[in-house]
Amino acid sequence: MGAKQNEKSKSAHSPVRLDPDKIAGIDLSPGEPFIQPEDIIEGHHRPRGDILFKGDQLVMEIYEDNAATYKIHEPFPVDEYVQVISGKLVLTDSNGQVHEYTQGESLVVPKGFTGIWSMQGNYRELIAIDRQTYDQIYGTGQGETSTESDAQ
Repeated sequence: MGAKQNEKSKSAHSPVRLDPDKIAGIDLSPGEPFIQPEDIIEGHHRPRGDILFKGDQLVMEIYEDNAATYKIHEPFPVDEYVQVISGKLVLTDSNGQVHEYTQGESLVVPKGFTGIWSMQGNYRELIAIDRQTYDQIYGTGQGETSTESDAQ
């Protein structure tokens, strides 16, 4: 009975702790710039970040970038949950309405958003995206993270 209980506990789904060092911006991996130079209004785009969790239905990432403002011409490809960890995010939608978010505030950038995206200060955010859409946009092999253990 002990072996069956141990087997059962190994297959049980357990909470996954998101890496607090990564959330604090420590040792984030450099990313490839994805904003076209002609779309940058001001600042310097230098993305950094890591996948914190990649489950069957959800992907959680930490993303950091230098202060930069850029145009989003193509409709945003996904509904994206964002929690501002540091800095300030100012989004100006295609109707000219300005939306400001500071440390600790959360928002959803809806699929289809176009406008101006402005990251101010040392900008860092926690992002959540549904897994299926993430894989369609970014591919399935990006930064696999274990979902079965609590990586403290």
